[in-house]
Amino acid sequence: FFPPPCLDSINSNMELEILTRSGKSLANLSVDSDATVADLKKHFNSKFASWYPERQWFTVDEPRGTPLKKDTDSLKTYGVVHGSKLYFKDLGHQISWRMVFVIEYFGPLFIFPMFYYFPAVFYPEFQHDIKEKTWTQQLGLILAVGHFIKREFESVFVHRFSHACMPLYRVPINCTHYWLFCALGMAYFLFHPKYTDFGMSDSTIYLCVGTFIFAEIMNFNCHVILRDLRPVGSTKRGIPYGGGFDYVSCANYFWELVAWLAYAYLVKCLTAWFFLLVSFVQINEWAQKRHRAYLSEFDGKKNDLYPTSRKALIPFLL
Repeated sequence: FFPPPCLDSINSNMELEILTRSGKSLANLSVDSDATVADLKKHFNSKFASWYPERQWFTVDEPRGTPLKKDTDSLKTYGVVHGSKLYFKDLGHQISWRMVFVIEYFGPLFIFPMFYYFPAVFYPEFQHDIKEKTWTQQLGLILAVGHFIKREFESVFVHRFSHACMPLYRVPINCTHYWLFCALGMAYFLFHPKYTDFGMSDSTIYLCVGTFIFAEIMNFNCHVILRDLRPVGSTKRGIPYGGGFDYVSCANYFWELVAWLAYAYLVKCLTAWFFLLVSFVQINEWAQKRHRAYLSEFDGKKNDLYPTSRKALIPFLL
């Protein structure tokens, strides 16, 4: 229960009660009437040092009420007034998205060369069958390592993330895609002593390698385009153009798929095709979600009108 505020309090402060999801009272906070969600989190953190802002999640009036989503929004935006009850959820230990990406891409950078250079360790029963690597195997290593070096560079120097952190416990889940499906799945069979080079013509090999490199360059260009749309320290999103974005909302995803398609055709491993399929399913889900977000955000009312002729992922089709 909060006593009636004095006139000065009405003009300058709000008294808020913070409760756990089970309804147990944690604290009573006094915040400025114009406070933002970020201000609330900082104030809460000053009382509970272990719950830093990235771990905090608040809802209004009930455990499953309106969430306080954007740190830059005023509390008033979510209907928070003097005497409001806010329900707190601990999101657990967090890790920055930049570090998540670095960890994800480090695995393949380590795994591909290990299988390539130390076959006796991974194929002990075939030690007498180990022979010089074929041209396809050599290219498979170079292209895969080159791809993940590029991704590490982008993670550190190019990407600007809309969300600062994610729960630490999800890191192994995120790593499964690249460490298991990509690196372990492909490297084991591609560098196996019994691997058979299907004897493609030189022109076909050049076409696959050229397509892969071109798609990688276009993918990098798309990431730069997206980076330049978001000022440093903001979560602002603009409408991208060029680099394939005139045809699809997620041109960066499209070129990623083109690169792995060329790779799968080059190495002709079943696991490479499986990785391509898994990637397509996941990427398509993300692309459709982002496409709908673009159409909703840029509806021509408060913002520019988003080009409705664009597809989400594949030009003219999907």
